[in-house]
Amino acid sequence: YHILLIEDDEGDTLLVEELLHDTGLRFELTTRTTLAEARAALADRRINCILLDLHLPDASGTDAVTAIRALAPHTAVIVLTGLSEAQAGTEAMAAGAQDYLVKGKVEADLMHRTVRYAVYRSQTERANAEAQAARLRAEENARLERGLLPQPLLDTSTVRVTSRYLPGAEMTLLGGDFLDVVEGDDGLLHAVVGDVSGHGPDAAALGVCLRIAWRSLVLGGHRGDDLLHLMERIR
Repeated sequence: YHILLIEDDEGDTLLVEELLHDTGLRFELTTRTTLAEARAALADRRINCILLDLHLPDASGTDAVTAIRALAPHTAVIVLTGLSEAQAGTEAMAAGAQDYLVKGKVEADLMHRTVRYAVYRSQTERANAEAQAARLRAEENARLERGLLPQPLLDTSTVRVTSRYLPGAEMTLLGGDFLDVVEGDDGLLHAVVGDVSGHGPDAAALGVCLRIAWRSLVLGGHRGDDLLHLMERIR
């Protein structure tokens, strides 16, 4: 475990360090006395647990928890409260902390369990958030892909159009390449295959825009150089 202790009392810092040694956990401990100092320490992405005193020179109470969560949203936070602060721990958890410990009532076994469970809960929350973000990206990509691969607009029954849209490699980002087939008023079939440079939602949005523009212009009777000129202006 890589633990950051934010505590401005030297005596409490020493007690926490001794408790951590007694837990039997394998850990690296970094100590800071203010929130400002902790900000720089959190640049170390290995830190996976923060022990936070609720009375720092530059932050206190739930404000301290909120500030730490903003700096390290995916890191476990355990607050350290005083004996007389009956509601402080629950308020801190409501503000985003994973757990709390009361100074003077902490033994090695309790510290061991609290650190392990807090880190586990934080990792679970992060995994759930990433899964949710991935699901939303997949849904957005699916909507964009439908815009890139529309149903052909055909009046004839003698021609059938089949298309496939496959990524070039596993885990490839959504691209902006598009295709479309429409039948004009003159009975001719018109097809387009567009290659948009780049990947991701921006490229896909551009591809959808160009495909819709192409279809509209073809149905409006534009052909040849006139069509290409208008498409260039739209791009």
